[in-house]
Amino acid sequence: MTSNLEYRPDLADRVLSAISSVRWTNSLPADQLPHYLTQGARSTRISTFGPTPASEAVLMRAHLTATPEGPVIKGQCQHRLSEMGRTLMQDLSPLQLTHRSRPYGVMSNRLQMNEFNRRWRKARENRELLSSLTLPVSVAEELNSIKQHALLPRMKVDLDHIERYIKDHEKSSVVSGVKWDALPRDRQFWTQFMDEVKGGLEEYAFNGYAFDSPFNLGSRQRTGANAERDVNIYDISEDRTRVVCFHPALSSVYAFVPDKKELYREILDGAKDVFGISDHFMTPVVDGGEVYGAAADALHNHEDVVIVLGDDCNVYKDGTQYAFDGVNWETQVGTILGEPLRGSKTYFGGMYHVPSGVWDTTIDDTLATMHVYSQERDAMRAGDGIPGIMERELLDEKCNFMLGLGYSEDPNAPRLQGLKMTQDKADASHILPSGRNLEITSKYSDFESEYWFLAYYGTTPDGGTLLDFLQDIPADEFRSGVLDQIIMQQGASESED
Repeated sequence: MTSNLEYRPDLADRVLSAISSVRWTNSLPADQLPHYLTQGARSTRISTFGPTPASEAVLMRAHLTATPEGPVIKGQCQHRLSEMGRTLMQDLSPLQLTHRSRPYGVMSNRLQMNEFNRRWRKARENRELLSSLTLPVSVAEELNSIKQHALLPRMKVDLDHIERYIKDHEKSSVVSGVKWDALPRDRQFWTQFMDEVKGGLEEYAFNGYAFDSPFNLGSRQRTGANAERDVNIYDISEDRTRVVCFHPALSSVYAFVPDKKELYREILDGAKDVFGISDHFMTPVVDGGEVYGAAADALHNHEDVVIVLGDDCNVYKDGTQYAFDGVNWETQVGTILGEPLRGSKTYFGGMYHVPSGVWDTTIDDTLATMHVYSQERDAMRAGDGIPGIMERELLDEKCNFMLGLGYSEDPNAPRLQGLKMTQDKADASHILPSGRNLEITSKYSDFESEYWFLAYYGTTPDGGTLLDFLQDIPADEFRSGVLDQIIMQQGASESED
């Protein structure tokens, strides 16, 4: 394991102290809403993101302002379109251009106030229907046992794996103010780290206790505007942000799980048996990029398959896709799964919520989707959604959208869906001075730009299709929402060759 910067025992102590001081309770945990709202209210910083190859540069200007409904980011974004961007603006169909597009990206912790309040209020309005879908306690306990027996035996100190994990997360925080790359590399520290994390899971999280400490908070962008043909200037008005909740007691688990794919497989295979799901069921965290080929086969060859990732549920039957989306899933999952699975949740507004940055976020979101599908299988396979719970995404169906790609123009040559004019990389954000202009220029190689551009036409520089390499994405490397980055990485690897 390679050495990092100067050994900092104070940083190691901060991480271990954060884990050992966690509170757990077997009764109702403290409501964290006042704490979370206070944390968000203190922030005045706005972050923004640089352009994709669609622009040579993007000029951003924004500020925070107050409204009776809550804080809002207001401003303006101006692109200096590249030749590729201008061509895509003209060539793409209106649906491919606009649906799932992103003309700009901004975020601020101040907007967390709006997000937290929206989440618990919407879930409370829907509580009666949610309660009707809550897992029986015996089923929830069985799922909890499956998760426990899949995870704990796999946890170990593998320094090579830990080094890779640090590299993947080097710009992320393990606790507030401490980046992963700043941690010491000696086995003694990592053994103590794992023992603290594993002990909390074994003694409390898997034994019906609730997490009774506040999470650290971060933000990810949530952009409500769409790209428009021949438009390079966009007014900014955003009142929401995705909330990232992390805590080393629950967010660092995969630093100690070298075979995460098999962990997912064991849990989800066990869940299929519990829920009685016998349909052909796939998920990218187990099947990797094979899901992209499966979607093509389902549309072209009329094969039946259900592809699920978190709150996304795509049901393919007789050549038709029904695209469902779990509503307010990060909150509603807490009620659907019930108290036996509350050990990794955060409690606020009188409800349990799934934090976005813990080890079983994707697992629990997917388990809840599987449960709803198993209960409403016939209805969902007939295209009937469940209002307020699992709703059809009609525009997704129109373009046969599935995890970043649209298949409607040619199922065997899917293409990027929605013109992304700015990036969505948490580690590539820029601080935007309030009320002042910030210009961010494009920094992509010719190979990266070419792969990205041709992906909107469903092809590659050598005349192949995206399926030629996307199907080979290993499950461990699959990341939801960053497909354009994966495609540009393919271009980067080609340039190195």
